[in-house]
Amino acid sequence: MKNFKIFAYFLLVSLFFLSVPKNVSAASGDWWLTLAAEVSDAVVEKPVAVEAMPNEAEESGRSPEILSEVRVNSEEPYIMVGLFKTKDPVKFVSLFKYGVYAEDELKGTLPADETAVLEYKKGKYYFQSASLKFNSDKFIRLVPAEPSTYFTLPDSIRKVTANSKQNYSTYRGEMIYRYSPKSALPYIINNVLLEYYVAGIGEAADSSPLEFLKALLVAARSYGYVNIASVHTEKNLFDVYGSTVDQLYLGYTLETSRPNVLKAAAATYGQMVFYDDVPVITPYFGRSNGKTKTWKQVWGGQDKAWIASVECAYDKGKQQWGHGVGMSTQDATQRAKKDGWTYDQILNHYYPGTWTERLY
Repeated sequence: MKNFKIFAYFLLVSLFFLSVPKNVSAASGDWWLTLAAEVSDAVVEKPVAVEAMPNEAEESGRSPEILSEVRVNSEEPYIMVGLFKTKDPVKFVSLFKYGVYAEDELKGTLPADETAVLEYKKGKYYFQSASLKFNSDKFIRLVPAEPSTYFTLPDSIRKVTANSKQNYSTYRGEMIYRYSPKSALPYIINNVLLEYYVAGIGEAADSSPLEFLKALLVAARSYGYVNIASVHTEKNLFDVYGSTVDQLYLGYTLETSRPNVLKAAAATYGQMVFYDDVPVITPYFGRSNGKTKTWKQVWGGQDKAWIASVECAYDKGKQQWGHGVGMSTQDATQRAKKDGWTYDQILNHYYPGTWTERLY
């Protein structure tokens, strides 16, 4: 059995949580969230609607309906997360040494604590540090010796109103600096192991009931997994956005203060939501008005058998927050707290006919 990764998660942004497919033209909800403009495509603060605009939602170039056929005992996968796009030079620094590549060509090593500056101008990538300088037609990758290694983007400003003094600008794994023809700007992409990605998602409070946290982590892991593409090109730069277009990803800094989510992660390591023998997409949101909605009701197309309209007893008489499809996180919290439901009971209620299974 693999050793469990040691991490802790998650920040309470509000009682509202959002996870939407990328092919949806718009999704809205109320948020206690502030993101700097250079990190996210929008500054969002309650009660402003969060929208996934069509051109933004197409950046990754793939459909969320693709289901993986990889089965149990496979290796833990990596996921590419689009953090932000920027016209400005990007600074990079780490406590650890990183290999510097022009795509697959090794250019040298960036020593620990040495700051590098990356820039894209007129079709060329530029890299400069005290010990290494080059330019290339190929995109730049900074690759650690170990996947647990983390780096910081010191000029990146990313904060949430629940903890406005904390800047979330540190991430595990590899950083990719790659131009996006769709955006006409370079994107900062984090290539990271799936469990570390889940560890950096800011969608729940550490004080939430443990069984609810388990349910949320399995749903978040499933959502990320089914969006992983096998190939990345200029039309398909990454798998998921690090913003509420997909799941709010705040990276390594968030891991250091979530002991209860650590327990939930260890208990559900590698587990996914399965239907018809494959992992499936698992949207979730803040609160319903007493019943969830079907896929077709909100996003059109064909309904998905595991996303039916179900009762949310603790949401009755309340205003809906979010798209209304899948798991109501507020109702699920109460099911765990007051009714004693286990995480698999919770998931089976909101995604009927599914079961949980460890994939890796």
